Amino acid sequence: MFELLRVHQVDVMLGLACVCLIIAFFTIISTIMTKRRKTILILMQIGSAIWLEADRIAYKYHGVPGTEGYYAVRISNFLVFLMTVFVLNTVSVYLGDVIKNEGGFEKTPIALKITYGIGVLAMILVVVSQFTGLYYTFDENNTYQRSPYYVLSFVFPYMIFLIQFGMLIYYRKRLKGRIALSIFLFVLASILTSIIQLFAYGISLVDMVAVFMVVMIYAFALVDMNERVEMATKAHIANILKEQAVMRKLSMETATALANGVDLGDDYGHGHSVRVAEYAKEISRLAGFDDRKCDEVYYCALLHDVGKIGIPDEIIKKDTDLTPEEFEIFKTHTTVGSDILSGASDFPLLALASKYHHERYDGKGYPEGLVGDNIPEIARIIAVADAYDSMTSRHHLQDPLPQSTVREEIAKEIGSAFDPVFGEIMISLIDHDTEYLMREKDFAENAQIVEDLTHAYEMYFTEYKEHISEGIQATEKVSKIHFDYQPEMGFDEKKSIPALIVYDAHDGCVHKDERSIRLIKYLEYGEIWLDGNYVSTAARNMKVNIAPLEEQLEKKNLIHYDIETVRFRDHVRIKITDGSKMIDAIIALPDAIRFCYVAITGEHCHIMNIKVEENGETADKDTIPRIAEEVSYIDRIEGDIPNVQIEGYRSGYSQPVPVIDGMRVKFRTKSLPTANLIWHCAFMLLFSSEDGLPEGEGYVEHGCLRLDGEDATNNDIAVNEVTATKDDSFKGWDGWKKANKKGFECEVRFSRRKNRITMETYNAGITMKSTTTIPPTDGDVYLALTGDQCALTDIRVLT
Repeated sequence: MFELLRVHQVDVMLGLACVCLIIAFFTIISTIMTKRRKTILILMQIGSAIWLEADRIAYKYHGVPGTEGYYAVRISNFLVFLMTVFVLNTVSVYLGDVIKNEGGFEKTPIALKITYGIGVLAMILVVVSQFTGLYYTFDENNTYQRSPYYVLSFVFPYMIFLIQFGMLIYYRKRLKGRIALSIFLFVLASILTSIIQLFAYGISLVDMVAVFMVVMIYAFALVDMNERVEMATKAHIANILKEQAVMRKLSMETATALANGVDLGDDYGHGHSVRVAEYAKEISRLAGFDDRKCDEVYYCALLHDVGKIGIPDEIIKKDTDLTPEEFEIFKTHTTVGSDILSGASDFPLLALASKYHHERYDGKGYPEGLVGDNIPEIARIIAVADAYDSMTSRHHLQDPLPQSTVREEIAKEIGSAFDPVFGEIMISLIDHDTEYLMREKDFAENAQIVEDLTHAYEMYFTEYKEHISEGIQATEKVSKIHFDYQPEMGFDEKKSIPALIVYDAHDGCVHKDERSIRLIKYLEYGEIWLDGNYVSTAARNMKVNIAPLEEQLEKKNLIHYDIETVRFRDHVRIKITDGSKMIDAIIALPDAIRFCYVAITGEHCHIMNIKVEENGETADKDTIPRIAEEVSYIDRIEGDIPNVQIEGYRSGYSQPVPVIDGMRVKFRTKSLPTANLIWHCAFMLLFSSEDGLPEGEGYVEHGCLRLDGEDATNNDIAVNEVTATKDDSFKGWDGWKKANKKGFECEVRFSRRKNRITMETYNAGITMKSTTTIPPTDGDVYLALTGDQCALTDIRVLT
């Protein structure tokens, strides 16, 4: 190993010297170090390069006679000894700089300053040696010879090494990381190789190892500085992001405050802009926009109505319909808003959204009557979100509409008022909002005071119907209500009693004003006072039987009531006991479709200890005696399979038939009198099951096509491709509903190619085609007719 190194050491020295010079150059142009540290490292690398090059020349001219050899060996050996101490001194200065900066000390330790002095003394002795032969001499052949005091040349470097090593040990807790490690390795390697050097004549082991470690010092310093720069960059970026987040939050709060300020100008517009922004952002997300674009949509929607600040209050706050002249003034809020927001030159979408959010897809909007894709995309998104919130919020013209009504209105306007893509996304949002959370909260300022019976402990009643509980829905599950009753002092006990209101409403609450009754579809079946008196209003029939109890409880100040409600199809039974009598009320509802709620009210009385529960019993056809015939809309001629009346969403099915290629199914469909929505129509259901029944054993749904052209499939097991086109005979969705009310003949044509089934039909101006690709199956695929609030008669299967 040593022999190999001895042979090639001159080449190794040249290579290391070149590396040192290259490092010195890159250190000069570096910008990531302090000026002092750059100077130290540059001197260290240049000194190391001179050291090695001098040593290489010394070997080259060793024993070479002549004038050139004379000067070469003397100058080169002088530089070798001088640069050895010089490089050691630069390492000491570098260590001092590290202790001050990385270690956090203000001053350079005295011990290191001593090494500076030792280094200077050592270099002076090197100069003296040139004249006295203290360290080495040369013979007549210019051959290098060690002097008896040669060992002294190692004493001073060793002293510097030991002090450096001591400093590293002493400050080890403050000096961590690669820089301290590189200096430690330099000192350790230099000490070990210098000991070996004493016994290895003819090889410059100390020179090469020391210079190699000097290169490592730079490399470690560079890595450390890069890490520091990276950390500083990350910290800087984090600060920038934090500042941006603060500015974004500030901008958001400012925009929200401005939007809320605009909304406050309208007594009925509280929170409108924020809700529109939230809906618009969700539409954008579902449309596939990235986060940045979604945020842009949110901001634009938040400020879409800012132009209303330029509209007179008497128009904004008017609680009746605007006159044509007033409406023309109101329409200018779009251009006023655009003018206000045009100052935001870095965000031009704000002005576009404000100006065009009242444009209609069919070109009948304002202010410019743009058509289709000529309307800015962001305005088309906001248009549908704005319309949805308008219908689901309270304002002077209406209370919030039922969610089903809102869905229908949106669906009717797709392609006319709204962009088809964004309109369909809004429909999807509505369909997923099963609890109707997307609406204005706490809107019922003028509604009756209602209280949830399942959580209320007591209720006070003064004037009749001034205070009404929230309704308990009557279902096939038996519900029980218990409470204690006490009349208000000073009032006639015969009149100061609780009462039950039996009704239906989209929101489950009792309504009295005509507008709410119309919009919420409120229908009151009747009222029952707890003394047995009753009033029948919309019920087809009502019978109340009062019977004394065999074992009557002693009359007390508090009267305990037990009320039991249950429903089976179109009949409701309410039993009331008070310890002395039982009131048995049977109510025949107008049909089996509408809901039935029971709410508690009263007059000058107090009820307490309220408890509501279900006992687990379920009603059947024998639970409630019929007092009116069941309403039927299918009492007419039958075809190949029995007629079917469907009173709720897929609540009934026709007799299934296997689907075969070339099959045609004809039937007459008619929506029930209670139907008022687009999808109150017939559905065609494709399915498989072990027993051939819908929702039977092993039921798998493949496809469900509604006559209005929508895919109503409940899963994605099969692949369904549905197309629906309207021709000139389509009279709009209101015309569609009228056609369903009147009834029409429908024919559905089927084709089947292995696992691919196609259904085609044309009705009331709508051509529909549905292609269903089902998973491989050995069994039959069945067709069953179903729907929502419709009657299907004269069903014929043709092959």
